[in-house]
Amino acid sequence: MKLAGKVAFVTGAGSGIGAATARLFAEHGATVIGADISEANVKEVLSGIDKGEGIALDVADSTAVKEAFAHVENRYGALHVLINAAGINAPTREENQRLVEVNVQVFEARKRGEILHPDFLSGVTDEHFDRVLAVNLKGPFYTIREAAPLMKRSGGGSIVNISSVSALVGTPMPLYYPASKAGVLGMTRAAAGELAPHDIRVNAVAPGAVDTPLLRAQPDEIVDSIASVQPISSLAKPEDLAATMLFLASDDSKYYTGQTLSPSGGLYM
Repeated sequence: MKLAGKVAFVTGAGSGIGAATARLFAEHGATVIGADISEANVKEVLSGIDKGEGIALDVADSTAVKEAFAHVENRYGALHVLINAAGINAPTREENQRLVEVNVQVFEARKRGEILHPDFLSGVTDEHFDRVLAVNLKGPFYTIREAAPLMKRSGGGSIVNISSVSALVGTPMPLYYPASKAGVLGMTRAAAGELAPHDIRVNAVAPGAVDTPLLRAQPDEIVDSIASVQPISSLAKPEDLAATMLFLASDDSKYYTGQTLSPSGGLYM
């Protein structure tokens, strides 16, 4: 029971890595407040836990984030762990579908022995860029800003931000995604330096290919192709990432701060 007596707030807890993390934390004794833009999803994920709840939250809405953490303080009186797992890989469903189609075109060209160089840059609008950064970068900023004072009053804590291996290696894709995830790494290091005197640790996780609904939006052959470029050429499971989150949230990692762990199957070494 590595988190017995701890209160944990997990964003993106309605699916994928966030859902697996929320469940694992509950198994290890934490009171878990799971937040997700889909209230139905997060309440289903957390329906079986003894302590905690699922709440609806758009992390890109700073007012909503402030209200969520005020609720945590009023109801639970403390906060010890924050996991920033909420994120998007495209600003709209239509844009995501366009990216899937481009990936298919690249894959089909490769099978024919041809090389296709996609043009992502010209198709990224101001609105696309702003939306992805609002969720992936501003969202963690808003939650960290609200969590830090509560963690200070609670005697310390651990913050874990999910970045991406795309922030560490150069891969052609729409610029909004690696830009947002690289920003998370800079913010992680700066927050780690500021909050260390208050016994609050801040770390990041930069995964490679994880078997989540976001990745499964691609055709199976594309998913297999993405995994094949990793030395460990298989997809990570959300539960694999949750185990890393548990390590960083618990006292097992009490001397880690400002670090980026990259469970990416060796894509980044």
